[in-house]
Amino acid sequence: MRRGNVVRRLLGLLRPQAGLMAVSSACRIANQTLGVAIPAVAAVAVAGIAIGQTSGVWVMVGWLVLMAVVKGAFRYLEQYTGHAVAFSLLADLRADTYRRIEPLAPAGLEDERSGDLVARVVGDVDRVEPFYAHTIAPLIGSVFVPLLSIGGLAIFGDAVTTLALAPFPLAIVIVPPWLHARRVAALSSDLRTLSGEAAAMLTDAVQGSREIAVLAAEPLIADRIEGRSLASQGVRSRLAGLGSVRSGLSDLLAGGAVIVTTLVAAVRFDQGAISLPVLAAAVAVAWVVTGPARALEEIVPDLEQALASAARLFELSDRRPPVTEPDGDLAHPADGSIRYEAVSVRLGGEGTVALDDVDLEIPDGGVVAIVGPSGSGKSTLVELLVRFRDPDEGRVLVGGSDVRRIPLSELRSQVALVSQRPELFFGTVRDNLLLAKPDATDPELLEALEKAALGDWAASLSNALDTAIGELGDTLSGGQRQRLALTRGLLRDARIMVLDEATSELDAEAARRVQDTIEAERGRRTIVIVAHRLETVTDADLLVVLDRGRLVETGTHHELVTAGGMYAGLWQRHLDMIEE
Repeated sequence: MRRGNVVRRLLGLLRPQAGLMAVSSACRIANQTLGVAIPAVAAVAVAGIAIGQTSGVWVMVGWLVLMAVVKGAFRYLEQYTGHAVAFSLLADLRADTYRRIEPLAPAGLEDERSGDLVARVVGDVDRVEPFYAHTIAPLIGSVFVPLLSIGGLAIFGDAVTTLALAPFPLAIVIVPPWLHARRVAALSSDLRTLSGEAAAMLTDAVQGSREIAVLAAEPLIADRIEGRSLASQGVRSRLAGLGSVRSGLSDLLAGGAVIVTTLVAAVRFDQGAISLPVLAAAVAVAWVVTGPARALEEIVPDLEQALASAARLFELSDRRPPVTEPDGDLAHPADGSIRYEAVSVRLGGEGTVALDDVDLEIPDGGVVAIVGPSGSGKSTLVELLVRFRDPDEGRVLVGGSDVRRIPLSELRSQVALVSQRPELFFGTVRDNLLLAKPDATDPELLEALEKAALGDWAASLSNALDTAIGELGDTLSGGQRQRLALTRGLLRDARIMVLDEATSELDAEAARRVQDTIEAERGRRTIVIVAHRLETVTDADLLVVLDRGRLVETGTHHELVTAGGMYAGLWQRHLDMIEE
């Protein structure tokens, strides 16, 4: 994304706060103009004393005190309003970024690392802060303060001396900040990318700490993280080197302003064209007027990183979601029936076939099991049902309506999905269950836990439903996590329940109890079971067998075993494993 486009978008976000930012900028101009005026007035006073003009000294001292107080007040207002604008906009930007990336999940974020996503939403948003708090007002001040100061010197001092001074602030505003601008922009972008990669590595290392310990891979992971850190350090060093060149050039120009102004003013004094107080004021102005101009050079490193961070945010938030809300005439499911009509799906840039011309009908209230080898397309069928992605060809219908015409919130309220690796969130048992039904009462929660074979476990908890389960449910066993996810599915009043390998980590007794619960839901809901453990689906109304994205067999367990096809082979291998 071009830097100009990034700047325009950031300024566009500023519109609701434009008035407050104008106040901050005006306060900065006033503060820094007074910062030039104070030494100039002091210099005039000292020069007046030197030539015996002492009558107005105390008046000037009074003005200096007043200007110092007012200058401090303007500084306070500038800082307060500038940061108020920045923090308000950053909160809006973070929330807006999340709202924009949430529709991308999961299909649109398959190639992203969670640590890098967190780095963007947290770290990159924070890095945008200098653009609002430390760029706009200083940029305006770096232009207007030298103009006002030089204009004042021309009016109350000497026009010739002013002409000698004028080019230097202009040169400081133009030359150092944009020296090596392309190189600085590229390095800043590299630095933000490396920071995101480092955050992703650290996240992986923390989440996989047990496996790393078991594999004794700590030195390898540490070396990888150190490698990224050293790469970041190298980029920072190159940025610091370029910054040093800019700072040196700014100092050279600032010194040149003082030298040239002093020489010209001294010549004018010798010629009798100006008085000693005017000479002193000119030198004082030359010494301090370059400060506001140099402020622009000082913000360039933070500004470039802010723009690089904003570009990363906009790149992510501008991605087109894999599915979008329907517009025009909306549809509403009549019941819990499901139909796949000539559905084909290709995944990834190479167009890997996940489903190939699949036709399947599931009646309302039926129990259907989907089986097949890994990679056969089972999970893709589920993703189409809840519209995590749309088919490349064909269509999916729920209750007789194309899912692309059903509002997403309504469609997903009709489907309770329980996955093999459920996401549990840091908090309590209650917090995680209320995600499914925010208004559920404690008796409802306990009843659902009992149905999911967690009643005894819940009764044994020290704080009952208020017991913390840790990040990602790491205080629970794999089976407990699956059953807690099943509890959430049971709490939702959905017409369709999808169990995607949802009992893979349960022991035999727990699996039997869960199976009884599922059987009790027969007829009340449409139940779709994705399974590897074939003994859990022998009572299904219909078995659907997939292989390499194609639907190869359908029928009851008895029919398919008798037919001697792929399912019969899977069942025989299952029996052989049990026997062994």
